[in-house]
Amino acid sequence: MRSVKGKVILLLLGGVLALGLLGLASIVGPGSSEAQEDIMLNCPQASKWAISVWSGDDDTDTAEALATCAQGVAYAYYIDPDTQGWLRWFAARQDPDVSNLRMLDHLQAVLAYGAMAPPPPPPTPTVEATPTPTVEPTPTAEVSPTPSPTVMPSATWTGVWDTNWGNMELTQSDSSVTGTYVYDEGQIQGTVQGNKLIGTWSESPSYAPPDDAGEFEFTMSPDGNSFLGRWRYDSSGDWSEWSATRIS
Repeated sequence: MRSVKGKVILLLLGGVLALGLLGLASIVGPGSSEAQEDIMLNCPQASKWAISVWSGDDDTDTAEALATCAQGVAYAYYIDPDTQGWLRWFAARQDPDVSNLRMLDHLQAVLAYGAMAPPPPPPTPTVEATPTPTVEPTPTAEVSPTPSPTVMPSATWTGVWDTNWGNMELTQSDSSVTGTYVYDEGQIQGTVQGNKLIGTWSESPSYAPPDDAGEFEFTMSPDGNSFLGRWRYDSSGDWSEWSATRIS
């Protein structure tokens, strides 16, 4: 998704970057016994934000620098000191029009978001031997109608959600869900399928693919108070995380 343009968010996140860089000074400062070369310091945990600092050489490719984080980095941001505008890097979108944070210098700090941890492998089922049945005469049985399966109703998607792309307000009518979210005046349209909400997102200025719209899939928790989800550009990009907890 595109970078945040709001002045308030620029000031807040810019302050966070500055404070984080000061907090890491004791780690990467001259003479520190803990200083390390050619790695990202303070890498983010899975699905968490962190202020990470590159300890290697100037003009290092951003993808190469962020690859030193064992957990992996989904996206990173940096405020250009000359223009006061955001530069960004997305693991899923390496083309220069989207990922314009191309190089990192020595001791450059970025606001990084950790990639989702891979799900654990499913357990291997135990195969039991099937006994050979004894063949007996089959009695004539009455044919009973097969009952229709009971479909458990899912919790409503209507409400306000705290997501990693800002607050989102959804309204559900039957199986149709529409809504908005804070980031870039985003809009949501989807259809409920069991405990899933599947549809499309779009954002200003164009509200159209390939850079301002795409697909999403949300899966609600059993208690209806959170969901795990993912999004991508258009209908063929790589998936990234989009999850939330219910506010109301």
